[in-house]
Amino acid sequence: MTVKWFFLFSFFVLFAGGNARAAEFILPSSDLSAQEVVEIQLLGLQSGKTDKSAGIEQVWIFAHPDNKRVTGPLQKFATLFDAPAYAPLLGHLNYVINDKRFEGGVARFTLTVLARDGKSYGYLWVLRQASLSGNKTASGQHETVWMTTAVSAPRVGGAS
Repeated sequence: MTVKWFFLFSFFVLFAGGNARAAEFILPSSDLSAQEVVEIQLLGLQSGKTDKSAGIEQVWIFAHPDNKRVTGPLQKFATLFDAPAYAPLLGHLNYVINDKRFEGGVARFTLTVLARDGKSYGYLWVLRQASLSGNKTASGQHETVWMTTAVSAPRVGGAS
């Protein structure tokens, strides 16, 4: 499944370049599992080494509305990746999902990212479902979809 999303996202980044619009990104869909959402976001960030803004925007598209209320609009959200906690995610070399847990409508993924600096960073990715209007989904219909509510500060050396 990871390979499919990597090629799909790479295609959009390659051909959309710096002029990418939300319609050219992978949009939330009830067809996507929580793990697929995490992988789409990680692959977006991985592509951040060649197109930082497109990678961050792909992540932001899957940010839960409650998360967006805290992080603000895309321009403010993008500044999070200048911080030492989240900078290792941009252009990372590889990632591994170490553990996943589903409980009470919340999905938690413990993962390790190998950053460009050669260090491993552990993160906890937390998702829950959101009800979105049709203009924000792949189908154009009202859907309940998985979206990211939080990403922990990293733990250097591995799983968070």
